[in-house]
Amino acid sequence: MALSKLMEGIYADVSGTNGGNHGAIVLENEIVMIDSGMIHHKSLETKNNLEEKVGLSIENLILTHSHSDHVFGAQAFEPVNIIASVPMQERCDKNLEAEWKRESLLKRYFEVKEERPELWNAVKTLSIRVPTITFRDKISLGKDSEITVKLLGGHTSGSSIVISHKQKAIFVGDLIFNGLFPYGGDPTCNPDDWIEALEEVRDIGYETIIPGHGPICGINELEEYTHALKELRDAVRNAVLFGTLKEQMMDEGQIPKPLQSGIERFGDVTLDHWFGFYQ
Repeated sequence: MALSKLMEGIYADVSGTNGGNHGAIVLENEIVMIDSGMIHHKSLETKNNLEEKVGLSIENLILTHSHSDHVFGAQAFEPVNIIASVPMQERCDKNLEAEWKRESLLKRYFEVKEERPELWNAVKTLSIRVPTITFRDKISLGKDSEITVKLLGGHTSGSSIVISHKQKAIFVGDLIFNGLFPYGGDPTCNPDDWIEALEEVRDIGYETIIPGHGPICGINELEEYTHALKELRDAVRNAVLFGTLKEQMMDEGQIPKPLQSGIERFGDVTLDHWFGFYQ
């Protein structure tokens, strides 16, 4: 697996063939990886390819949030510092006590081994890595603080963005599912904080935005996505206020057009959580 070069110093994989989007920022003396992918065999190919291409080693891995398609590939990048927000680390610790237990993972992914054999093979040798360096608000990396990692929350309580100041680019993790209905079913998801987080990204003003899923986007796509998320949030709040059922809301065409693609995958779990959040 190879990352594509977006511009000098910025690489990314937005193909979706190894979980969520992930990428890298090249500094003077090191490579900083952003998210790890999901299938550690593929992530190891990514690591080896990138280090050979750039001629530097990956010293730091930033995890934007705790979902498996962004963190399960982390073992491939050892030895490495794993950086994440405190709420993200807390979520990882909780997951390790329940849904990330080995027997739970094997049972869950055994059920899809025929459809996703690569993932099943990876899970059988998975060793989950958790953050080794945490921050509560933000942290800077690089000799001249070329990178800022900032906690914004929203999609999850621990969701962070990674800002590359020199290239004027931002990795936003799953705060954006570009062109897709978003997954908003995490127990810590807060739709109001999510919208505020996107508005903060907009105010930074950088044109290159690497989403957690979907193609690279810019300010126009960000504003369209934010507006659609607001429409969805308001539709849910009104449905709760007037006693409208989730199914009625969906049948009445209240899903904003930019979010309709992929609703069959995440629609139920997201709206269930959002209805519960506002009730």
